[in-house]
Amino acid sequence: MDFAAFVKALEPWNHIAITAPAGADGDSVGTQSSLKEVLLQIYPSKRIRIVNEEPCPPRYSFMPLAKDFEVSSAILAKDPSEWPEVFICVDGGVGRIGEDTTRLWKAAKTRGQVDHHAIGGDASAYEFRLYDPNAASTTEIVFKFIEAQGLNLTASIAQAIYVGLIFDTGLFKHSNTKPATLRIGARLLETGFDHTVTAEKALLIRSQGAFEMLQKVLATVRFEVGGRYVWGVLGSKDFVAAGGDADDREGIIDQMFLTRACEIAAFYFERRPGEWKISFRSRGWDVAALAQSLDRGGGGHRAAAGCSLAGSSEEVLVRCHAAVKQLLASVAK
Repeated sequence: MDFAAFVKALEPWNHIAITAPAGADGDSVGTQSSLKEVLLQIYPSKRIRIVNEEPCPPRYSFMPLAKDFEVSSAILAKDPSEWPEVFICVDGGVGRIGEDTTRLWKAAKTRGQVDHHAIGGDASAYEFRLYDPNAASTTEIVFKFIEAQGLNLTASIAQAIYVGLIFDTGLFKHSNTKPATLRIGARLLETGFDHTVTAEKALLIRSQGAFEMLQKVLATVRFEVGGRYVWGVLGSKDFVAAGGDADDREGIIDQMFLTRACEIAAFYFERRPGEWKISFRSRGWDVAALAQSLDRGGGGHRAAAGCSLAGSSEEVLVRCHAAVKQLLASVAK
């Protein structure tokens, strides 16, 4: 967490891009938004962009910098002289940023990372880095960056940091919520943004399609290993039929996890035919290691992690069920 070295690494370059793994969540969007504003305070004359494989998820369109999110394919269509010189990957490892973004990443002159995930990243892939696995969210690292450098915590930056903080702490109910986490939350609220509206829009409001998705998933839910393992599936056909957005799946896994005997919950989401996104939640078990054992690019937090797999529903489910049950049969949490 050498903030001065991080700033120094950016000094020689005029064109900086901030990116994140595909399938952006609240911490990803919040980190990218807040970090862009922070870097513009330090280097107002530099060109600083947010560049991802996909547009900003609709759920976060209320955030002031949502309009600044660019897609990599549009930049690739331009002359390479217009491509960013520096790339910073936030809230995850570079292995999941997507094909188009990876092309831009490899063409950059230097590369950095800002992250808090215990598993899922390779430090050797970056020339400079801000990394704190004890931070509740990646946006918390941005908050510490602001404090260390004596920067201005604006309401816009505070809102973006708050979105990441409440996303990764589940509105301050997950085990990663510490007294210091709540103190940071209080400091953010002092800037004056509407935290009620922010929390509702970022985490709680659902579309009609989201309810259709939830209905279809709940019809598939199964309780195994005496209820210790609870899982559900949303296939690509049902996802399309529901009419929701991919980010509407947020919160579905909680319906399975928040059952009395559950120790590991899994949500199997087929975004496109044969392309699966798997989410895990746990009480005590290391599901980040579980996710990485299934997919080298997988990982996340000890109690909340995910991975991507290809194959038929039968192939994916058989493989994952076996891994989960093997973990639950082991002696150590």
